[in-house]
Amino acid sequence: MMKKLMMFSAVIAIAIVSCTKTNSLVGSSGNGQEKIGSNNGTGGNGNNNADTTKPPVDTSDRGGNYQIPEDCEGVFCTQEFRQIFLEVKNSSGATVTLTSFHTEDMAGNKLPTHLYEYDSWRDAYMVFNDAWVRGNENTTKQVRFVGYVGSTKVVDEVYTIATDCCHIDKTAGKDIVVLP
Repeated sequence: MMKKLMMFSAVIAIAIVSCTKTNSLVGSSGNGQEKIGSNNGTGGNGNNNADTTKPPVDTSDRGGNYQIPEDCEGVFCTQEFRQIFLEVKNSSGATVTLTSFHTEDMAGNKLPTHLYEYDSWRDAYMVFNDAWVRGNENTTKQVRFVGYVGSTKVVDEVYTIATDCCHIDKTAGKDIVVLP
């Protein structure tokens, strides 16, 4: 039994070590981004001898046409997923449930539904999230969150969203709306 336990422990230790091999960090550019590089000449994957600071490009969507912007090449993004939330309350502080809602651009075009949703755990509306970053790196945009109770528009809030190479950041917009 002791021999089996030791063998099992060794297998687990090897698995953990093989899953935690990473590139060494060379510096930080702030905003949750870090430049990456490799000091072993393998580019981090151990399969070639070319040194590279570019992470692999995921071309699984958009037909493989996506190109990392030049100013984002070599930027290592943290694994956090940023979201912007809005709480909708009535004058007595109770949460208001919207009949329908969406986030739109400033021309009134609805944005894709994966960018906004109701979060029942937070009891708040996710207005925007990091799914926006790809293709919108290093931009600042305004979006509008619109909510209805029945057919009456009760929420119409504008947000300014700054996007770097990795994440969104709300630079203007409310966290809570209190309805009369």
